[in-house]
Amino acid sequence: MSKLNHAWVSASLEQADNERSKITEREKELYGASSIRQRCLINNLCAAGKINYLEVGVSRGATIIPAVMGNECKAVGIEHFRYDDRDPDKWAPEGHIHYNMESQLTANIQRYDLHPETKIPGSITIEKGAFEEVDYSKFPKFDLCHFDVSPVNQKVYDDFFESILPALTQECVVVFSAQSNGQHAEELNKSLIRHADKFEIQYSELRVSGGLSDASRYYSGVRIIGFKKKAVAAKKAAPVKPTAAKAAPKATPTKR
Repeated sequence: MSKLNHAWVSASLEQADNERSKITEREKELYGASSIRQRCLINNLCAAGKINYLEVGVSRGATIIPAVMGNECKAVGIEHFRYDDRDPDKWAPEGHIHYNMESQLTANIQRYDLHPETKIPGSITIEKGAFEEVDYSKFPKFDLCHFDVSPVNQKVYDDFFESILPALTQECVVVFSAQSNGQHAEELNKSLIRHADKFEIQYSELRVSGGLSDASRYYSGVRIIGFKKKAVAAKKAAPVKPTAAKAAPKATPTKR
C-alpha cells in the first residue's frame, strides 16, 4: 500500500518548507516557473514508494525531473508546447509550437538519464498534446498528479475532473498550482463543488503568498488535496419484457 497519505503529505510539506529533499543543486537551478520549495515538495511526495506520477504542464521539466530524482518513481508528463508564459508572444502561431521549449525539455531529460543518482533511467515519458485529448487507458492509474497548467481558467479545472480524475487511483493526491491567485483559487473551489459527486476530499493543504511568482516560497502557490473517488454505479440494463409463449397448435384428427 502506498505511503502517500495525509501524514506523508504533511511531512513532505514540512521538509519542503525548509528546502529539504533528494534533489541536487542541478535540479534547483533548472530554468522554469517553479521555486526550490515547489521542486522539493514534488520530490518528497514521490518518495512515498513506487509512485506513478502525472504532471500536466511540463514546460522545460523543472518539476518533473525533481519528481523522479532519487526516487523509484515513473512519471508521465503532458505538454502541448503551444503556450510559454515567459515568451513575449505567449501563444505560438497557429500550426506551430514553441520549439525551443520542446528542445530544452528533451535536453534536460537526457541529462537526467545520465545523472549518477538516477535510479530508473528512462522513467520520464512525455505525451505531446492537450491533456483533454490524451488516451490515459494506456498508462497505469496515477497515485499523484501535479496540475500545473497555464493559462488556467474555470473550463480547464472542469476538464481536469472530466478527463484526468478517472485516470487517478481510488485514493490519490493532486497538487494544484496558481493558488495564490484569488480568481484561480475561486475557480478551483467552484469546480470542486460542481464535481463533488465524483469524490470525497479527505484533506487539503495550502501554501500561498502575496506574489504570483514568489521564488522564495511556492511560486504561484499550491493547494494539495487528498481525494477518495466515489464508486460509479453501473447503469442498470433496461428490463426485458417477457414474451408470451405461443400456444401449441391443436392437433387435427386424421380421417380413416
